[in-house]
Amino acid sequence: MTVSVRRTARPLTALALVAAAAAGCAGPGGDTTRAGASPAAPSSPAASEGSGEGSGEGPEEKTSGKGDFSASPRSSVSRPEGDGRDASSSGRYATLPASISGRVPVFRHGPRTGDPRAAAGEAGKPEEKPGEQEEKPEEDGENRENRENAEKTEKSGDKGDKVVALTFDAALSAEDRERAEEDGERHDNPGLVSALRREKVPATVFMSGLWAQTYEQQARSIGSDDLFEVGNLSHSHRAFTSDCRDLPVLAPGKQLADVRKGQKAIRAAGVKNLTPYFRFPGGCFDDRSRRAIAPAEVTAVAGDVVAPDAGEKDPKKVAERVLKDIRPGSVVVMHCDREKAPATEKAVRRIVPELRERGYRIVHVSEMIASAMGRD
Repeated sequence: MTVSVRRTARPLTALALVAAAAAGCAGPGGDTTRAGASPAAPSSPAASEGSGEGSGEGPEEKTSGKGDFSASPRSSVSRPEGDGRDASSSGRYATLPASISGRVPVFRHGPRTGDPRAAAGEAGKPEEKPGEQEEKPEEDGENRENRENAEKTEKSGDKGDKVVALTFDAALSAEDRERAEEDGERHDNPGLVSALRREKVPATVFMSGLWAQTYEQQARSIGSDDLFEVGNLSHSHRAFTSDCRDLPVLAPGKQLADVRKGQKAIRAAGVKNLTPYFRFPGGCFDDRSRRAIAPAEVTAVAGDVVAPDAGEKDPKKVAERVLKDIRPGSVVVMHCDREKAPATEKAVRRIVPELRERGYRIVHVSEMIASAMGRD
């Protein structure tokens, strides 16, 4: 699938989307990808949108890969705030348009600066396996020019604007909350938030509605600070597919209501910076779930770098893995939970200085999407 992106003042070159392989958020044992799913390696281009992997749908549910989705320069504009409305609290956040088959779009990573294939509009193609040779179509004038320009950029060493987005899942389920009340566990992480503020790190925080209700004061503080933007992690933080590791499954007929309930709970906590971005609990989704929540008019955000911070106590291991996998345009998935991800705060203190030393600029997810959609 070719994804068309209008060039902007920034040298961002292509937008990669994924439909069925997601890197995501949490189950009771930590945020992991769906059992059996195989997210594309961070070093390879994303799979084409609408692959239908793991959906359980018949052939009619899968897309042809041609014309199903094209990132038009005209993005959707979120509606004004209101409990009975979907999308975001203001019109400043760009969203990706839904596919023609009625599924919510999934944003996995931003444009790949300095990637010749991305510059030529080929970011949706799977990486060629060793020993396999793909028949190459004849180049037209535009593709040849794109390829030559990308090669010149790569040779010159000018990689342009290297951006990366850091995202944090603030997840809480009813079961987690009940255990926390009994055992005194805390699933917030004020130390992490303070560290991000101290280093002036823009971040996108995905909250479950139950987390916002339980830690209302912290949710309000995060959601009132322009350093942060807030996304929706559903209300109950239950799985939207039947094979999402330890997460209890949410019935398909209740999924849209749970997304809307999460939005309402986050707003009710006093969050002002609520975006129209959604993350599927556990990183698990399929064609059915994408269609089910389409009326909410959200853009689903996955990620191409999943920090191994769930249950990890060594911040060095977390930081080394993230820094190894990071690429220009990466969306990093981490956790805002001192109980389940105790090393995240210290890992971030290692990650941020190193990213800046490498010349990366840390941005919100909304900036990545807006730039790629031509809304600078």
